[in-house]
Amino acid sequence: MEDLQRTDMQNSDSSFSCGAKGRKMVVSKPTVKKRNEEAGSLRTLSDKELEKMTTKQLNEYTRHIPSQQAQKLKKRRRILKNRRYALKCRLKSIQKRKTTIEENQSLENELSATRRDLKVILKERDYYRSKCVQLYSDVFERFYPSNSTKSGKFSP
Repeated sequence: MEDLQRTDMQNSDSSFSCGAKGRKMVVSKPTVKKRNEEAGSLRTLSDKELEKMTTKQLNEYTRHIPSQQAQKLKKRRRILKNRRYALKCRLKSIQKRKTTIEENQSLENELSATRRDLKVILKERDYYRSKCVQLYSDVFERFYPSNSTKSGKFSP
């Protein structure tokens, strides 16, 4: 029985290969079915053509071919569409990750610049604070020479 099925498949007018990327699938041309059957000519359908077909076009295309072959063709189309969608999602994810890394680097640079500015401002504050303490100390000693602190410095 298996030998008979193999022979039938080998002798059929239409063949279908669900193979690797870029392989062609051979199906009969539905628009000129009678002429194709008489001449025995077959039309190859590339993966790109299959993927670009609308559902309506595919249904029209598969109307005149055996249902098992039509199912394989539709399954192949769905696989191709899913691969394209998965690739699109991967590329989108990679781009998002790249953008996030760039944004993170930019924020880190901004943070380090802000920290440098803060250090400068803190040094400036400390400088003015020490000047203020010195001025208070000088003024206090000038007006109250006997009441100065033991260290000779005034602390506010």
